Amino acid sequence: MKLLTKHHDNAKVFMAFCDVTRLKILELLRNGDKSATVLQEQVGTGQSTLSHHMKLLIESGIVTARKSGKWTYYSINESNGRYAARLLRLLTSKNNAAEAKIIINNKRRSTIMKPFTIVVDTSCDLSPEYIKEHNIEVMPIPFVLDGVEHNQGYWQEVSDKDFYNALRNGGTAKTSQINPDTFVKSFTEYAKQDKDVLYIILSSGLSATYQSSQIALEEVKESYPDCNIYTVDSLSATSLNGWLAMMAVKKREEGLSAEETANWLEERKHHIFGFFTVDDLMYLHRGGRLSKLSAVGGSLLGIKPLLAIKPDGTLALKDKVRGREAALELMVSHLKQSITPNAVLDTVFINHTDCEDGALKLAEMVRAAVNVRHVNILMLGPVIGAHVGPGTVILSFEADMTREEYKN
Repeated sequence: MKLLTKHHDNAKVFMAFCDVTRLKILELLRNGDKSATVLQEQVGTGQSTLSHHMKLLIESGIVTARKSGKWTYYSINESNGRYAARLLRLLTSKNNAAEAKIIINNKRRSTIMKPFTIVVDTSCDLSPEYIKEHNIEVMPIPFVLDGVEHNQGYWQEVSDKDFYNALRNGGTAKTSQINPDTFVKSFTEYAKQDKDVLYIILSSGLSATYQSSQIALEEVKESYPDCNIYTVDSLSATSLNGWLAMMAVKKREEGLSAEETANWLEERKHHIFGFFTVDDLMYLHRGGRLSKLSAVGGSLLGIKPLLAIKPDGTLALKDKVRGREAALELMVSHLKQSITPNAVLDTVFINHTDCEDGALKLAEMVRAAVNVRHVNILMLGPVIGAHVGPGTVILSFEADMTREEYKN
């Protein structure tokens, strides 16, 4: 009976691949979660036929389903996908009891995976409620406001209103990277406790923080060579980093290891887009993003730049328009051009630096232009806010194509 059960389960795994439609579904799911409605449109099949194929894929363990309200979303279970690859190698080679034992143990390991710690820095702008609910640890990036250093991050020592009002009244703010010594202390503590850790870090194109983390990790590994600490250069900032952290939470819940999740994020991070516009060009000038002449001239003419995060994690000036509303319309245009036509987006993030009216206006435009279930509006934290100033609005979302593929 055990032998029959084993072969029966194995057959389910390989049955998942033995159909053109199911192969197409798996190819689509490689780009991330998709709802039943989106799959039905992209595969070009009826609801009952799609349900049949999804039932077989789920029974194989290669695809998982989750409910969100009245919608069902599907995604690839990467651990079981790797199990299928190892099983195929085993069944098509000479009998190898040792390898069979490894496969069985790895299959069992996927269900009892050691949980790992997710760490972010304060540039990710996740809400304190989400961080607490999902047991995420935070490393603060220090910022200085009018000569006073604040090391707690977010708004523990100064409120968001006070921070942006200080800037409006002529105050100055700047940030500094997390230094290697801070990383060494933190990583050493994780290594001593034998914790598996995944740290998602502010873009190396915007800060030297990632470089500091790598210097520190090399030093810690000299004393703890077997430590399981993995770092991901987000190539992003603010809510784009938050996207990656939320993806990591989901993968952890699915049973992936810290290493597997880090590898998955390394691919997926290129699908997270961010566009933003600022109210005062002088903040970009102070940050070295714009010449003083351009900043002064643009401000006098009411010019609003549209900037984007490039594939390498640096900033690019995408366009310049006159007036705030035109800049918001341009952001929505880029959103529409970078997603699949008729796609149903689960979530879009809008961050702002104490300009809720602009954020609400953008949210209204987004809902009118695309099919989106959730539009989350959040205040931008001091780490990025110090460099863009009050009146900034940021739009971020996940797309099927990569930043490199998007040429507009």
